[in-house]
Amino acid sequence: MTTADNASGPGQQLCWCCGRTFPESGIIRLGSRPEAGVCLNCTISLRQRARERQAADQGVLARWRVQAVRSGRQAVMQRNWHRLPAVGPALRWINRHLP
Repeated sequence: MTTADNASGPGQQLCWCCGRTFPESGIIRLGSRPEAGVCLNCTISLRQRARERQAADQGVLARWRVQAVRSGRQAVMQRNWHRLPAVGPALRWINRHLP
């Protein structure tokens, strides 16, 4: 079974992470596994999870740093600051560059 078989319409592809369908332009294919695709939103969360796992292998200080960043993200999300027109774009830019 291919991703096209699981998609809801022509030209729609299934994200292997969240299960939603997207146009092919909204899917990132995984190197040697072209049948596996992840949507752009899930690539961000996968990167964050990979960095958390990597920090766990690097020691206590790296884990504390990742936990502090995660706490900050949660605070921003709970307050919906990322949706504010004045500071939202800056917060989203910062988020892309943090572990």
